[in-house]
Amino acid sequence: MSRLGRDYIETGNLVERVFPMMNIRFVAITDNYDSSKKDADLMVAVTNIANDLYAKDISKKISSSKQEAMEKGIPTGNVAYGYKVVFNENKVKVMVEDKEAADVVRWIFNEAEKGTLHSVIAAELNAKHILTPAQYKVRHNIEKLEKLRGVKWTVDTISRILKNEVYIGRYVTGKDRVCLYRHEKRHTTNKDEWYVFENHHIALIAKEQFYAVQKNKRKVIKPAKNQTVNMLKGKIICGCCGSSIHIHPEKHAKVYLCTHRKRYGKDSCNCLPVKVDDVYAAVLAVIKEQIQVFVDREMILKEHHNDSRVIRQEQVYTEAVNKCVKEMDRLMELKSGLYADYTEELLDEKEYLQLNREYSQRIEKLKIQADEYRQAASQYESAEKTVAQLKAEMLRFKGKRKLTQEMVDLFVAQVRIYENKNLEIVLNYEDELKKFAELNMEREAG
Repeated sequence: MSRLGRDYIETGNLVERVFPMMNIRFVAITDNYDSSKKDADLMVAVTNIANDLYAKDISKKISSSKQEAMEKGIPTGNVAYGYKVVFNENKVKVMVEDKEAADVVRWIFNEAEKGTLHSVIAAELNAKHILTPAQYKVRHNIEKLEKLRGVKWTVDTISRILKNEVYIGRYVTGKDRVCLYRHEKRHTTNKDEWYVFENHHIALIAKEQFYAVQKNKRKVIKPAKNQTVNMLKGKIICGCCGSSIHIHPEKHAKVYLCTHRKRYGKDSCNCLPVKVDDVYAAVLAVIKEQIQVFVDREMILKEHHNDSRVIRQEQVYTEAVNKCVKEMDRLMELKSGLYADYTEELLDEKEYLQLNREYSQRIEKLKIQADEYRQAASQYESAEKTVAQLKAEMLRFKGKRKLTQEMVDLFVAQVRIYENKNLEIVLNYEDELKKFAELNMEREAG
């Protein structure tokens, strides 16, 4: 029964209320329990209380043991990449260097101290097929995972290693806490609740080198005074791999860079960095080109609204609907007179049924035709209104020489960056623009 649950209230609710309501018979072989027996209820209560107390007692002992280990600086879980846990002569767990992984850590710090970008470090490790921390733990049976994670070195992995003070001999524990017997979920603790041990184990990195790397890192990530606002945020993607694209500061300019390429290195994606200003200029050029189309056709649009042929086109739909309605009225009148003709023996039964069926079918077809004409008229009118509204919006930005967020929000659906810095700019209102072209073609052809 302890496998079902060790919270006696919840377990009791399941066994005594939920299962009977659902006609479920519950049998616990090891506890010799069968819910179909009459004396089962008392046994459930006693067993559940015992299981609950046992679970809380075990949880309390484990929590106390871990708390004591944390206070003494004894490792209680997995240790950082580059170290392993062994038992010393006093049979106490201690952290020692894991040479294979430690050499990788030292190489990472040496490269970072030179100023090598994290993405370049990650790319070189991947090129050399160096096992990632996650792969290394699985390969050396430190950790067992059903699905292998962390199969590639990433910028985030490099960053976590470079900022981890464990490599200068400092051991910090108690950053999070959980206490099951108090129903306390895992949560992050305040810094003053941490346990910090200096010179806890052998340092892989000298403190001077560690802090020099941190200083270099701060220089790299220091935000620019005039930080560029990403006007295409959420609308720009990599056309090569489909990943998102973010603004990345480089030495001479800010560029749009594929996040996959940045994380896994230049060999992972063929999408080259493109200057933000170049992308904005291309987007502005496409928008201005569409605006110019409307400006050049402005007179045609004005004529289009007053064109007699357009009016006749609208009249065609209206007259077609009226014609259908008129014919339906005529047929319904004829249909209603059939029975009188039948009673006066002007029609026999066979003729009456045949004509009645024919009139009904013709009326139904006319109803469908009338609905189609009404729908066509509605679509035509809607297209005209949309084109007129779009024209008004476009003319607002006539003469603009700089791309604005408002223009991006209104006109741009998506921007894709491909190999060789080729851009594909997808605009909103493409259907409306096509409809506008069709209307003009009809006008000129007419």
